[in-house]
Amino acid sequence: MKKVMIILAVAALAITAFGKINVLYMAQAGYQPSDMEQMGALFTELTGIDVEFTFVKYDEMHDKIITSSAVPFGTYDVVLLDLIWTAELGEKQLVTPLDSYITKQMREDIAPAIWDAFTYKGQTWAMPFLANFQLFFYNKAILKEAGYNHAPKTLEEMVEMMKAIKAKGILKYPWSDSWNQKEGLVCEYVWLTGAFGGDLFNENGEPVFNQGAGLKALEFMVMLLDEGLANPNSLNMDEPMAKDDFIARNVAFNTNWTFQYGFLNDPSVSNVVGEAEMGLIPVSESVYDPEKYYTATVSGFQGLAIPRNSGNKNEAWKFIRFVTSPIVQQAYLKEMPVWKSVQDNPWVRTVDPVMDIKAQEIAASHHRPKVAQYQEVSSILQRYIHLALEGKMSPKEALDEAVVRIDKVMK
Repeated sequence: MKKVMIILAVAALAITAFGKINVLYMAQAGYQPSDMEQMGALFTELTGIDVEFTFVKYDEMHDKIITSSAVPFGTYDVVLLDLIWTAELGEKQLVTPLDSYITKQMREDIAPAIWDAFTYKGQTWAMPFLANFQLFFYNKAILKEAGYNHAPKTLEEMVEMMKAIKAKGILKYPWSDSWNQKEGLVCEYVWLTGAFGGDLFNENGEPVFNQGAGLKALEFMVMLLDEGLANPNSLNMDEPMAKDDFIARNVAFNTNWTFQYGFLNDPSVSNVVGEAEMGLIPVSESVYDPEKYYTATVSGFQGLAIPRNSGNKNEAWKFIRFVTSPIVQQAYLKEMPVWKSVQDNPWVRTVDPVMDIKAQEIAASHHRPKVAQYQEVSSILQRYIHLALEGKMSPKEALDEAVVRIDKVMK
């Protein structure tokens, strides 16, 4: 079915060419390497353009893009661009503006918030590819064993459930997450800050996370560790490891990117088939409103960009247009499609029974700061949040120091 749909996509795009392109992609959350290789093989079969992939861990992506884009002739023709790199790469013009390739119809079929993630100083630096964001995962069988028949709506209710699970000896640690000292830790902190009703920076671009919602978020994370509710191994976990812990039935709750949903009911890898559900991330009871504020998440939108020093820009765009096309995304529904027409398609709604949950969650997205110095800002956040989680600094001390250091970077 996938192959038939994609053949139709190529016919619709009417692309015929020859040559070779090199693509740098992430082997972590989002579309998996096997998905990309399938897309690449079909693209090659139908266009004659060979595709060679380089897959690296997320935390290697940024430096590889910077290094390969800084020389006259680059290694890659297409690179995966995280929204947090848009300002830096646009400011340095290390990737090619794509506005001349993007049609009015394409712009109208993707939400402005997604386009905005890849826009800087009036130009579009990547084509939206992945509407990634975090969701809530829970084990309903474990909850039933603990005496509950519903998912938690607030963080406080979730803590109550975790304490019951632990007290009854069902699980040693009801929660685990990707809290290693990497970018994923910042993502977890962003949604938790949102779950307490705030954001890391204010409307003037100033860091304010050392007070209010940001402080409550880190105090909450530390509390989960101190009370033995969160697996201490979370401090060394990335997203795939957190996913593995959940589908191994070691924990009852976690949050993760949309990719985790595809593993829940795969009997070849999952011990939670028929038990696990995906739902909306709870927020604190202090801000919970069933009509207006009942969930919060972090955006992780990703796009495909063409490095400025690619010698195959036309072929690169043909590949980008192919893998981001609505019909190809409709064939790979394990990830959230960026196109409104695909999200609203009745057939898609039938095939993907959680599309409504995804639509509600993505509407509650909180963003990491869009600043050209983001790499330095993130590095500071990672360091001091992790120090608090390790118990080496109090949450307030850690966040105060992080603000001081970020202020110096931003000046």
